[in-house]
Amino acid sequence: MATHHGSLWQEHWTARREPFAEECRRARADLLADLRDPAATQERVLADIIEYSAGSLHWRENGYDAVRVEPASFRKVLPIMRYDDFAEPIERETRTKGGVLTCSPVLRWLKTSGTTGTPKRVPYTLHWLLTYRIPAMKAMWGTYLEQHPELLAHPHATLDTQTVREDVLDFVHGVEHQAISNRHPQINSQDWNPPWYDAPWFGPQTPTSHEGRMYHRIRHLAGRDLHYISAINPSTLVSLRDLIAVHGGRLVADLRAGTLEGAPYGEPDEAAAAHLEAVLRDPSFSLKDVWPSLTLYSCWLSASAGLYRGKLDAVLPGVDKLPFMTCGTEGVTTIPVDGTTYSQPLAVSQAFFEFVPAEVPLGEILESGGTVSTLLFDEVEAGRDYHLIMSQGNGLYRLWTGDIYHVDRVDGGVPWIHFVRRSGVFHSFTGEKITEAQVTEAIEGGFRLLGLDMGLYLCGPRWAEPPHYVAVVETDAAGGHEDADGRLAAALSARIDEQLSLINIEYASKRDSGRLDPIDVVPVAQGAVGAYFESRRTGGNTTQYKYKPFQQDIAFVSEITGN
Repeated sequence: MATHHGSLWQEHWTARREPFAEECRRARADLLADLRDPAATQERVLADIIEYSAGSLHWRENGYDAVRVEPASFRKVLPIMRYDDFAEPIERETRTKGGVLTCSPVLRWLKTSGTTGTPKRVPYTLHWLLTYRIPAMKAMWGTYLEQHPELLAHPHATLDTQTVREDVLDFVHGVEHQAISNRHPQINSQDWNPPWYDAPWFGPQTPTSHEGRMYHRIRHLAGRDLHYISAINPSTLVSLRDLIAVHGGRLVADLRAGTLEGAPYGEPDEAAAAHLEAVLRDPSFSLKDVWPSLTLYSCWLSASAGLYRGKLDAVLPGVDKLPFMTCGTEGVTTIPVDGTTYSQPLAVSQAFFEFVPAEVPLGEILESGGTVSTLLFDEVEAGRDYHLIMSQGNGLYRLWTGDIYHVDRVDGGVPWIHFVRRSGVFHSFTGEKITEAQVTEAIEGGFRLLGLDMGLYLCGPRWAEPPHYVAVVETDAAGGHEDADGRLAAALSARIDEQLSLINIEYASKRDSGRLDPIDVVPVAQGAVGAYFESRRTGGNTTQYKYKPFQQDIAFVSEITGN
């Protein structure tokens, strides 16, 4: 059975290899052409959005159908919206399955990856699928293929963890409600269809748990010449290595016996078993040791994901890296066109984009019913942070998601940007409004001043008299004698407190007046924070699960340190 299925999926791989490569090359070429003429591209996108929404019920009822196809008219007639502002038309759309927000059928509802609160319902329309989301995926893979054509060298060359195929169990009035990363079932022949779509490690027959699915992936590809591992979050790559360490004995046994978790799977592979057995003798083995053929990996590499840099270098030494697109359930913001890890060009062909300087309290203004002027893509300045507002081809117009981006540079009229933080996500005991980006900068600066390495961290508020912040940070310098760790903690706390005072003048003022105590830094061994983070990965959010350094309380301290 396993052998027969294997032959069928490899037949599909062979048939799809060249068409897939050509589709990706064409999508990348289209993206590059659009980036060479960003003004015309944004005009085209705006015209397309208006064409597909002007006849909808929501637009006609609100008089939006009178809008002209020009940015000034669009921004004057339609208000800036938050997701909750779309609650009523989205609820209507769940029953009509199209025609309320846009004149294109809703094929499924996309579910956000958050672990708390009510999941959003983002309409996934036929037009959005064909014109925007699938071309974005193909353009990104076009960049990967341009730089690393070996990822299609043979059926076992690529391990794709950025998308999954899971049976959908959640429906909204008969329409699937699922994560954007779940590409199952296929909607039509133009839906996402990579060569490995029917691979036994990729299909819905694999376990839905993170650990179970990972084991199936590893078992299927162990002993193969794997060239490329794709992921969204860097934690997935670190987790892959850790799971091999934990389940190495089972893997060796399965390889040697030709089984998968004890059940018949294929031919015994003594060579692969012996190789993995030898690799596991070194506790510090890397994925490059497991697969010497590895040449590339991809994932998010900027913002808080950048804190994984040291771990990725250890897990994938000498392996080339490319960024994953900047995106969310609501839309795509950047698509990689080269190997630049911290920044990529604004995806001008994916949405109509507007910007508001980050210092403008946009949330407060919208909450009070006020209005605010916006900037277009060619009006932003390098070196500044901006709220990003996007209008999508799925009916969600002028949507402010709360994301803030930094403009790194402007090249050929196109801003190159990277995600910085979420607006309104900060801690504030006394008005200091400390953001995640500021804490990250302060911790990195404090460690650098002491000449120390650092890994992941978690930070939260401790309510006391006076209150203060607590940060648990991974470092190779921790884990020695208790007195030495105490001296290290004191030195780090002092330096990081100084850095926070330099970065945030309100924090400095509150520290000087005694209304805040200094930040308390707890150094822990490398991997401690990562293990805590991974323990909270659940079956429903394995692919899109995000590392979030900023916590709402300090429950993590006792769970990580045991104190």
